Amino acid sequence: MNNIETGILAIETGSIGVYTNEAARDTAITSPTEGMYAYLTAPTVPAATGEATLLPTGIQTVYNGTVWVCVTPVGTSSVTTGTATVNQSGTPTFVVPAGGTNCSVTISTGTSALVTINSSFGTGNATSQGVIGLAVTGASTIAPSLAFSAGHGWTGYTSVNYPIITNTFVITGLTGGANTFTMQFADSSGAGNTGIAFRIGRRSLMIQGIA
Repeated sequence: MNNIETGILAIETGSIGVYTNEAARDTAITSPTEGMYAYLTAPTVPAATGEATLLPTGIQTVYNGTVWVCVTPVGTSSVTTGTATVNQSGTPTFVVPAGGTNCSVTISTGTSALVTINSSFGTGNATSQGVIGLAVTGASTIAPSLAFSAGHGWTGYTSVNYPIITNTFVITGLTGGANTFTMQFADSSGAGNTGIAFRIGRRSLMIQGIA
């Protein structure tokens, strides 16, 4: 059964309700069952940081048998240029850039979530391989890694001539609950240089729970 069929069945069986927030939902539905839908008109989660947050007024949540999952996409973006100093180590060291407003999204998830990340990089170092990763905190503690990232290598790009990179993927291994996803940046070339300066711009982040 697909999501549309599940939603129609939920309406037909009366298992979908509209509530103000999570507390009101949990008070009304004390013993939820897997597949139940609940729409929240003023939820306390999600939240986002950035220069232009895409926070919906209301969200759709689905009970996955363990936790309520937000299946409404939540996003944020920043256009102010930031900077980061990174090392070209064999194991990338991810950092939060200075300048502008870095992007983060807090959303209630199950054990996985759909992620879209996007940013531009610029550096005068021809051997650099820029990579965007995600740190997850809250119900989960997951360090940023190449396993869940977007990146590329380049030659000859300068601080004013740099590409935008993007990737959409499913991040797994989460603990169900309110998780915060924060963009971080690294160099994955393994060239062994230190103190490589990046210019970072046009950051954006979109998260959607997977029930």
